[in-house]
Amino acid sequence: MTRSQLPRTNLKLSCLILVAIVCVAALPGSAYAGPATTERSADTNDGFRTLVNLVPLPPRNSTFRVYWENDGTFVKPIMRTDRHYTDGLKLVYTHQPDYNMLRDFARWNNFGDGEANVDSTGSPQVATAVGYFFGQNMYTPDHADDPAKRDAHDRVFAGWMYGGIFAQRATQKEMEHFELNLGVIGPSAGGGKIQTFVHNVVHQEEPNGWDNQLDDEFAMDFTWLKRQRADGLLFGGEPNFDSHLEYGFTAGSVHRNANLGVIFRWGDNLPNNFGPGRLEAPDCATGPIGDKQTYLYLFGRASIKVVQYDRFLSGLDEEPVVGQFQLGVVWRYKSFEVSYSQTFLTREYREQPQADSFAALNLSCYF
Repeated sequence: MTRSQLPRTNLKLSCLILVAIVCVAALPGSAYAGPATTERSADTNDGFRTLVNLVPLPPRNSTFRVYWENDGTFVKPIMRTDRHYTDGLKLVYTHQPDYNMLRDFARWNNFGDGEANVDSTGSPQVATAVGYFFGQNMYTPDHADDPAKRDAHDRVFAGWMYGGIFAQRATQKEMEHFELNLGVIGPSAGGGKIQTFVHNVVHQEEPNGWDNQLDDEFAMDFTWLKRQRADGLLFGGEPNFDSHLEYGFTAGSVHRNANLGVIFRWGDNLPNNFGPGRLEAPDCATGPIGDKQTYLYLFGRASIKVVQYDRFLSGLDEEPVVGQFQLGVVWRYKSFEVSYSQTFLTREYREQPQADSFAALNLSCYF
């Protein structure tokens, strides 16, 4: 058997196992069938458990997340638009492996020194996590379906498809996120095909202009982000309220900027983490997955971004400082979490007639 045949064979084997599980569950005398003897039920249940154990499951303390941002459709029923940063979709998988290199990473640069929470050796207790992601963003000018109404001083059509890896480390008071993003900008990113397909499905006018999008080019960004607890910043001591500072930078061929922001949360049974994530900066994945498995809270995020370069604003007069304000809600029940938010931006370039906004819908499953 060749290596190219292995993934397909494993897929077929997994399907056969799942079919076998269903068949066993339907057998007479199983836990899902009619009455049977106690002995036969026990034997069948043992066989069922054996088959279940054969199915590969994600390791404990792992998470799968879907981040979706859009400036129209059903996620943004008010103030719908179809322009500029018009869509982003990102899939993220995180886990907490016990790698030797992560132990070194946890203590690199004396991270966590001064923390009261230490282990038996007197060193700060630092949790780590690794994440892998794949995503696509789409950018268009206003009036993407009507070139006659389009302003000559507007964004160009562009698609960006990317993947990458990140590592996180955290103590009780602070979290650091290191990310490498590699991808392609241009026709190979598939932005035009996907937007045209979606517009046809939802019966909207097809975009007209993807033939003039940015050409294919390699894209790479490195991001560093830090979040710190700042519970005394506002309403200090209130059990249903907390706050966090976040700051960092991105440097690469796509973006070069620095940002500073603050996150406020208010709700019932606030989780012991570093606040909600977003497509641009995923959630912290270092904490105990089972911690406070049911919660509901509202949040707000206000930030400023100092912009040195944005590939998708090429040829325009970029604003050096861009503000963002986000409002949202997060609800988790056991292993599932959903969040919804709306983000409002100030103008990103001087020729921009109106400021933009977009909505975000994020889904998470904890293992």
